Amino acid sequence: ELPENYVVFYINFRGIYISKIDDLLQVLFEVKEGEQKVTIKELVKELLKEGAKLKGIPIPEKVFDLIFTGKRIENIFRYLERLFEGIKEQGKIPVFVLDEIQTIREIVNEAGKPIIGELFNFFVRLTKETHLCHSLCSTSDCLFIEEIYSNARLEGRAKYILVDDLEKEDAFRVYEEFGFKNKELVWDYIGGKLGDMVKLYEDLKTGAEEEKALKNMLKDETSRLNMLLRSLKYSPLRVTIREREFEVDLEGFMKALKLFKESEEVQVDSIEEPALIGGIRENILFYNPLKGTVRPQSRLIWRAIKSLEGSSKLG
Repeated sequence: ELPENYVVFYINFRGIYISKIDDLLQVLFEVKEGEQKVTIKELVKELLKEGAKLKGIPIPEKVFDLIFTGKRIENIFRYLERLFEGIKEQGKIPVFVLDEIQTIREIVNEAGKPIIGELFNFFVRLTKETHLCHSLCSTSDCLFIEEIYSNARLEGRAKYILVDDLEKEDAFRVYEEFGFKNKELVWDYIGGKLGDMVKLYEDLKTGAEEEKALKNMLKDETSRLNMLLRSLKYSPLRVTIREREFEVDLEGFMKALKLFKESEEVQVDSIEEPALIGGIRENILFYNPLKGTVRPQSRLIWRAIKSLEGSSKLG
Protein backbone atom coordinates (compact mmCIF):
# COMPACT_ATOMS: atom_id res chain seq x y z
CA GLU A 1 0.00 0.00 0.00
CA LEU A 2 3.04 2.30 -0.03
CA PRO A 3 3.21 5.06 -2.66
CA GLU A 4 5.06 4.30 -5.89
CA ASN A 5 8.18 6.20 -4.82
CA TYR A 6 8.95 3.56 -2.17
CA VAL A 7 11.12 0.56 -3.11
CA VAL A 8 10.83 -2.34 -0.66
CA PHE A 9 13.52 -4.99 -0.16
CA TYR A 10 11.90 -7.86 1.75
CA ILE A 11 14.07 -10.64 3.22
CA ASN A 12 12.32 -13.50 5.04
CA PHE A 13 14.52 -15.75 7.19
CA ARG A 14 11.60 -17.94 8.32
CA GLY A 15 12.26 -21.67 7.99
CA ILE A 16 15.81 -21.12 6.68
CA TYR A 17 18.77 -22.64 8.51
CA ILE A 18 21.53 -20.03 8.68
CA SER A 19 24.70 -21.05 10.49
CA LYS A 20 27.42 -18.99 8.79
CA ILE A 21 28.08 -15.90 6.69
CA ASP A 22 27.81 -17.93 3.45
CA ASP A 23 24.20 -18.88 4.30
CA LEU A 24 23.37 -15.26 5.10
CA LEU A 25 24.76 -14.07 1.76
CA GLN A 26 22.68 -16.61 -0.15
CA VAL A 27 19.49 -15.42 1.55
CA LEU A 28 20.22 -11.70 1.29
CA PHE A 29 21.34 -11.46 -2.32
CA GLU A 30 19.80 -12.34 -5.64
CA VAL A 31 22.86 -12.93 -7.81
CA LYS A 32 22.41 -11.95 -11.46
CA GLU A 33 24.53 -14.44 -13.37
CA GLY A 34 26.82 -13.36 -16.19
CA GLU A 35 26.61 -9.61 -15.58
CA GLN A 36 30.01 -7.95 -15.38
CA LYS A 37 30.89 -4.26 -15.51
CA VAL A 38 27.62 -2.95 -14.16
CA THR A 39 27.64 0.30 -12.22
CA ILE A 40 25.41 0.94 -9.23
CA LYS A 41 23.46 3.49 -11.29
CA GLU A 42 22.83 0.97 -14.06
CA LEU A 43 21.79 -1.67 -11.53
CA VAL A 44 19.42 0.75 -9.80
CA LYS A 45 17.74 1.71 -13.06
CA GLU A 46 17.28 -1.96 -13.92
CA LEU A 47 15.81 -2.99 -10.58
CA LEU A 48 13.43 -0.02 -10.49
CA LYS A 49 11.81 -1.45 -13.62
CA GLU A 50 11.04 -4.68 -11.75
CA GLY A 51 8.52 -3.21 -9.33
CA ALA A 52 8.19 -1.74 -5.87
CA LYS A 53 8.83 -4.92 -3.86
CA LEU A 54 11.89 -7.12 -4.25
CA LYS A 55 12.60 -10.41 -2.50
CA GLY A 56 16.35 -10.30 -2.22
CA ILE A 57 18.95 -7.67 -3.05
CA PRO A 58 20.06 -7.74 -6.69
CA ILE A 59 23.79 -7.96 -7.34
CA PRO A 60 25.79 -8.88 -10.47
CA GLU A 61 27.61 -12.20 -10.17
CA LYS A 62 31.04 -10.71 -10.88
CA VAL A 63 30.50 -7.96 -8.33
CA PHE A 64 29.35 -10.52 -5.76
CA ASP A 65 32.46 -12.61 -6.28
CA LEU A 66 34.71 -9.57 -6.11
CA ILE A 67 33.50 -7.80 -2.99
CA PHE A 68 32.45 -10.81 -0.92
CA THR A 69 35.49 -13.01 -1.41
CA GLY A 70 36.54 -12.30 2.17
CA LYS A 71 32.96 -12.66 3.48
CA ARG A 72 33.43 -9.55 5.62
CA ILE A 73 30.28 -8.07 7.08
CA GLU A 74 31.67 -4.59 6.34
CA ASN A 75 31.56 -5.41 2.62
CA ILE A 76 27.86 -6.25 2.89
CA PHE A 77 27.15 -2.95 4.62
CA ARG A 78 29.22 -0.97 2.11
CA TYR A 79 27.40 -2.49 -0.86
CA LEU A 80 23.96 -1.92 0.68
CA GLU A 81 24.79 1.69 1.47
CA ARG A 82 25.94 2.36 -2.10
CA LEU A 83 22.83 0.65 -3.49
CA PHE A 84 20.48 2.69 -1.30
CA GLU A 85 22.36 5.89 -2.20
CA GLY A 86 21.77 5.10 -5.89
CA ILE A 87 18.06 4.54 -5.29
CA LYS A 88 17.78 7.78 -3.31
CA GLU A 89 19.45 9.66 -6.18
CA GLN A 90 16.64 8.41 -8.45
CA GLY A 91 14.07 10.09 -6.22
CA LYS A 92 12.95 6.83 -4.60
CA ILE A 93 12.82 5.84 -0.93
CA PRO A 94 14.28 2.41 -0.01
CA VAL A 95 12.60 0.32 2.67
CA PHE A 96 14.67 -2.57 4.06
CA VAL A 97 12.62 -5.32 5.77
CA LEU A 98 14.15 -8.31 7.57
CA ASP A 99 11.55 -10.84 8.77
CA GLU A 100 12.25 -13.31 11.65
CA ILE A 101 15.63 -11.68 12.17
CA GLN A 102 16.35 -13.71 15.32
CA THR A 103 17.38 -16.53 12.96
CA ILE A 104 20.77 -14.87 12.42
CA ARG A 105 21.53 -14.18 16.09
CA GLU A 106 24.33 -16.78 16.14
CA ILE A 107 26.12 -15.64 12.96
CA VAL A 108 29.62 -14.36 13.74
CA ASN A 109 32.07 -12.16 11.84
CA GLU A 110 35.68 -12.99 10.95
CA ALA A 111 36.69 -12.11 14.51
CA GLY A 112 34.22 -14.63 15.93
CA LYS A 113 31.80 -12.02 17.33
CA PRO A 114 28.03 -12.01 16.63
CA ILE A 115 27.13 -9.70 13.75
CA ILE A 116 23.69 -8.83 15.08
CA GLY A 117 24.95 -5.84 17.07
CA GLU A 118 26.85 -4.54 14.05
CA LEU A 119 23.75 -5.02 11.91
CA PHE A 120 21.53 -2.92 14.14
CA ASN A 121 24.17 -0.22 14.43
CA PHE A 122 24.24 -0.21 10.62
CA PHE A 123 20.46 0.22 10.57
CA VAL A 124 20.87 3.24 12.84
CA ARG A 125 23.42 4.69 10.41
CA LEU A 126 21.08 4.12 7.44
CA THR A 127 18.09 5.70 9.15
CA LYS A 128 19.23 8.24 11.71
CA GLU A 129 22.57 9.39 10.31
CA THR A 130 22.49 9.16 6.52
CA HIS A 131 18.67 9.05 6.14
CA LEU A 132 19.05 6.64 3.21
CA CYS A 133 16.20 4.25 3.99
CA HIS A 134 13.64 2.95 6.44
CA SER A 135 14.67 -0.25 8.26
CA LEU A 136 12.09 -2.67 9.68
CA CYS A 137 12.92 -5.86 11.56
CA SER A 138 10.31 -8.34 12.74
CA THR A 139 10.63 -11.23 15.15
CA SER A 140 8.33 -13.63 16.97
CA ASP A 141 10.96 -14.04 19.71
CA CYS A 142 10.19 -11.56 22.48
CA LEU A 143 13.37 -12.44 24.40
CA PHE A 144 15.39 -11.55 21.32
CA ILE A 145 13.83 -8.07 21.32
CA GLU A 146 15.00 -7.45 24.88
CA GLU A 147 18.44 -8.82 24.01
CA ILE A 148 18.77 -6.40 21.10
CA TYR A 149 17.62 -3.41 23.12
CA SER A 150 20.17 -4.09 25.84
CA ASN A 151 23.14 -5.12 23.67
CA ALA A 152 22.82 -2.83 20.67
CA ARG A 153 21.84 0.17 22.79
CA LEU A 154 18.96 1.16 20.56
CA GLU A 155 17.08 3.13 23.18
CA GLY A 156 15.92 6.39 21.63
CA ARG A 157 17.11 5.35 18.16
CA ALA A 158 14.56 2.65 17.33
CA LYS A 159 10.85 2.16 17.88
CA TYR A 160 9.34 -1.05 19.22
CA ILE A 161 6.00 -1.82 17.56
CA LEU A 162 3.95 -4.58 19.17
CA VAL A 163 1.91 -6.54 16.64
CA ASP A 164 -0.60 -7.75 19.19
CA ASP A 165 -4.05 -9.31 19.45
CA LEU A 166 -6.96 -7.07 18.52
CA GLU A 167 -8.79 -5.00 21.10
CA LYS A 168 -12.37 -6.07 21.78
CA GLU A 169 -14.06 -3.49 19.54
CA ASP A 170 -11.80 -4.29 16.59
CA ALA A 171 -12.12 -8.02 17.23
CA PHE A 172 -15.92 -7.81 17.14
CA ARG A 173 -15.75 -6.18 13.69
CA VAL A 174 -13.66 -9.11 12.46
CA TYR A 175 -16.07 -11.54 14.12
CA GLU A 176 -18.80 -9.92 12.06
CA GLU A 177 -16.84 -10.53 8.86
CA PHE A 178 -16.32 -14.19 9.84
CA GLY A 179 -20.02 -14.57 10.64
CA PHE A 180 -19.58 -15.50 14.32
CA LYS A 181 -22.90 -15.39 16.15
CA ASN A 182 -22.25 -15.29 19.89
CA LYS A 183 -19.53 -12.63 19.94
CA GLU A 184 -19.23 -12.46 23.74
CA LEU A 185 -18.72 -16.22 23.94
CA VAL A 186 -16.11 -16.15 21.17
CA TRP A 187 -14.29 -13.30 22.92
CA ASP A 188 -14.33 -15.25 26.18
CA TYR A 189 -12.61 -18.18 24.49
CA ILE A 190 -10.20 -16.68 21.95
CA GLY A 191 -10.16 -12.91 22.50
CA GLY A 192 -8.53 -10.93 19.70
CA LYS A 193 -6.08 -13.54 18.39
CA LEU A 194 -6.44 -13.62 14.62
CA GLY A 195 -4.97 -17.09 14.20
CA ASP A 196 -7.61 -18.56 16.51
CA MET A 197 -10.33 -16.64 14.67
CA VAL A 198 -9.24 -18.23 11.40
CA LYS A 199 -9.17 -21.69 13.05
CA LEU A 200 -12.71 -21.21 14.38
CA TYR A 201 -13.93 -19.96 10.99
CA GLU A 202 -12.47 -23.03 9.25
CA ASP A 203 -14.13 -25.33 11.80
CA LEU A 204 -17.48 -23.64 11.28
CA LYS A 205 -17.19 -24.10 7.51
CA THR A 206 -17.23 -27.87 8.10
CA GLY A 207 -20.62 -27.53 9.77
CA ALA A 208 -19.48 -27.49 13.40
CA GLU A 209 -21.65 -25.68 15.96
CA GLU A 210 -19.98 -22.51 17.30
CA GLU A 211 -19.88 -23.30 21.03
CA LYS A 212 -18.84 -26.90 20.43
CA ALA A 213 -16.04 -25.76 18.10
CA LEU A 214 -14.76 -23.36 20.76
CA LYS A 215 -14.81 -26.10 23.41
CA ASN A 216 -12.88 -28.40 21.09
CA MET A 217 -10.26 -25.70 20.53
CA LEU A 218 -9.88 -25.34 24.29
CA LYS A 219 -9.69 -29.11 24.68
CA ASP A 220 -6.83 -29.26 22.15
CA GLU A 221 -4.93 -26.49 23.95
CA THR A 222 -5.47 -28.12 27.33
CA SER A 223 -4.20 -31.44 25.99
CA ARG A 224 -1.07 -29.75 24.65
CA LEU A 225 -0.42 -28.14 28.03
CA ASN A 226 -0.99 -31.43 29.84
CA MET A 227 1.45 -33.21 27.55
CA LEU A 228 4.12 -30.61 28.36
CA LEU A 229 3.49 -30.97 32.09
CA ARG A 230 3.68 -34.76 31.89
CA SER A 231 6.97 -34.57 30.03
CA LEU A 232 8.42 -32.27 32.70
CA LYS A 233 7.99 -35.07 35.26
CA TYR A 234 10.71 -37.00 33.47
CA SER A 235 12.71 -34.46 31.50
CA PRO A 236 13.10 -30.85 32.70
CA LEU A 237 13.46 -27.95 30.30
CA ARG A 238 17.03 -26.75 29.85
CA VAL A 239 17.59 -23.06 29.26
CA THR A 240 20.75 -20.99 28.97
CA ILE A 241 21.17 -17.62 30.71
CA ARG A 242 24.47 -15.78 30.18
CA GLU A 243 26.17 -19.00 29.11
CA ARG A 244 24.98 -20.88 32.21
CA GLU A 245 22.53 -23.75 31.85
CA PHE A 246 19.51 -24.06 34.14
CA GLU A 247 16.84 -26.74 34.47
CA VAL A 248 13.11 -26.05 34.80
CA ASP A 249 11.30 -29.00 36.32
CA LEU A 250 7.57 -29.55 36.79
CA GLU A 251 7.51 -27.83 40.17
CA GLY A 252 9.30 -24.75 38.87
CA PHE A 253 7.06 -24.48 35.84
CA MET A 254 3.87 -24.96 37.83
CA LYS A 255 5.00 -22.20 40.20
CA ALA A 256 5.01 -19.82 37.23
CA LEU A 257 1.62 -21.02 35.94
CA LYS A 258 -0.01 -20.48 39.35
CA LEU A 259 0.50 -16.74 38.89
CA PHE A 260 -2.11 -16.77 36.12
CA LYS A 261 -4.90 -18.38 38.15
CA GLU A 262 -6.38 -14.97 38.95
CA SER A 263 -4.85 -12.61 36.41
CA GLU A 264 -4.18 -12.82 32.66
CA GLU A 265 -1.11 -10.60 32.97
CA VAL A 266 1.61 -10.36 35.65
CA GLN A 267 4.82 -8.42 36.17
CA VAL A 268 7.91 -10.14 34.81
CA ASP A 269 9.70 -9.85 38.17
CA SER A 270 7.20 -12.26 39.69
CA ILE A 271 8.46 -15.15 37.50
CA GLU A 272 11.86 -16.77 37.88
CA GLU A 273 13.98 -16.25 34.77
CA PRO A 274 14.49 -19.94 33.82
CA ALA A 275 10.74 -20.65 33.99
CA LEU A 276 10.02 -17.49 32.00
CA ILE A 277 12.44 -18.46 29.22
CA GLY A 278 11.18 -22.04 29.22
CA GLY A 279 7.55 -20.90 28.99
CA ILE A 280 8.33 -18.58 26.10
CA ARG A 281 10.33 -21.23 24.24
CA GLU A 282 7.40 -23.66 24.60
CA ASN A 283 5.04 -21.01 23.22
CA ILE A 284 3.06 -20.91 26.46
CA LEU A 285 4.00 -17.44 27.69
CA PHE A 286 4.48 -14.07 26.01
CA TYR A 287 6.78 -11.40 27.43
CA ASN A 288 6.38 -7.71 26.59
CA PRO A 289 9.90 -6.31 27.15
CA LEU A 290 8.81 -2.66 27.14
CA LYS A 291 5.92 -3.02 29.59
CA GLY A 292 7.76 -5.61 31.65
CA THR A 293 4.72 -7.89 31.73
CA VAL A 294 4.06 -11.56 30.98
CA ARG A 295 0.85 -13.24 29.86
CA PRO A 296 -0.17 -16.52 28.23
CA GLN A 297 0.34 -16.61 24.47
CA SER A 298 -3.42 -16.70 23.89
CA ARG A 299 -6.75 -16.56 25.67
CA LEU A 300 -7.14 -20.30 24.97
CA ILE A 301 -3.88 -21.05 26.80
CA TRP A 302 -4.98 -18.88 29.72
CA ARG A 303 -8.23 -20.82 29.92
CA ALA A 304 -6.26 -24.08 29.71
CA ILE A 305 -4.11 -22.96 32.64
CA LYS A 306 -7.20 -22.00 34.63
CA SER A 307 -8.81 -25.37 33.82
CA LEU A 308 -5.99 -26.99 35.82
CA GLU A 309 -6.95 -24.88 38.84
CA GLY A 310 -9.02 -27.59 40.50
CA SER A 311 -6.44 -30.31 40.00
CA SER A 312 -3.49 -31.20 42.18
CA LYS A 313 -1.21 -29.84 39.44
CA LEU A 314 -1.91 -26.24 40.36
CA GLY A 315 -2.81 -27.00 43.95
